[in-house]
Amino acid sequence: MSKMIDNAPTTYLQEISQLILEQKETLSNSILEDERFNYKHAGNNKDRLQHLRFQLIQLYGETIPLPLSITAKKLKDWGRDYADIFVSLNIPLDHAIEEVHFYRNKIGLILKKAAKNEELDLDTFYELISGFDLVVDTALQMVSTSYMEKYISNLRTAEEEIDELSVPVVLLGDGIGILPMIGDIDTKRAQFLMDNALKSSVDLGLNNLILDLSGVPIIDTMVAQKIYQVIQALELIGVETKISGLRPELALTMTSLGVEFSGIKTFSSLHLALQHLGFKRTTN
Repeated sequence: MSKMIDNAPTTYLQEISQLILEQKETLSNSILEDERFNYKHAGNNKDRLQHLRFQLIQLYGETIPLPLSITAKKLKDWGRDYADIFVSLNIPLDHAIEEVHFYRNKIGLILKKAAKNEELDLDTFYELISGFDLVVDTALQMVSTSYMEKYISNLRTAEEEIDELSVPVVLLGDGIGILPMIGDIDTKRAQFLMDNALKSSVDLGLNNLILDLSGVPIIDTMVAQKIYQVIQALELIGVETKISGLRPELALTMTSLGVEFSGIKTFSSLHLALQHLGFKRTTN
């Protein structure tokens, strides 16, 4: 907006700023008449969202006479809060962008009318509208960046929760636990397996842990090595690990990959591993 100040008196920019601020409540509420932005599932967040819309109009008005560097700082916090509410309500980013454009068009009409009334020359009007567009672009950038950061953060949290549920250590008693693995195991999940196995073994006071691979369809080199690292790490903290459910095809794959589990007790089924540890099936 600093270029615009060279072509239009600061007092005039302040007058336009004041003109927008005087209409901020009407402008912010005008979006309520558009069904596209009526988020019925917003619930108690409707008031918060409307307050953020009001803040946007206020920021638009306040930053008309200001340099872009100051404008960016003012919009940063607003953009983070605005994006946060859209992510929390599971509203797509394009809706947030459309709202910013909605208010841009409303204020654009005010600028056009003011320019006509003041009979601004073409160059001055161009600088005025270009400066305002830079403010809008900054708002869009702040919203988009904050939205994606929040979305990715939530996604990672959800993935971690799913991973935690997918590799639970089950305590059987007497210092014995089972870690049942189900489904495909990639490198990331294998790393979580290692971290979870170590933490849970300490928390549960385990002496023996059975790593059951009955539900694992395939294992590659990286995953096999990670499993071996888990077993070595557990040994260092005094936990003896046994592998159950090692089907012939899995054993063949590991052998062909050059991964050896020498010194580690393996069993074809969980039942045999439990039997080895002294568990017996009882019948009523």
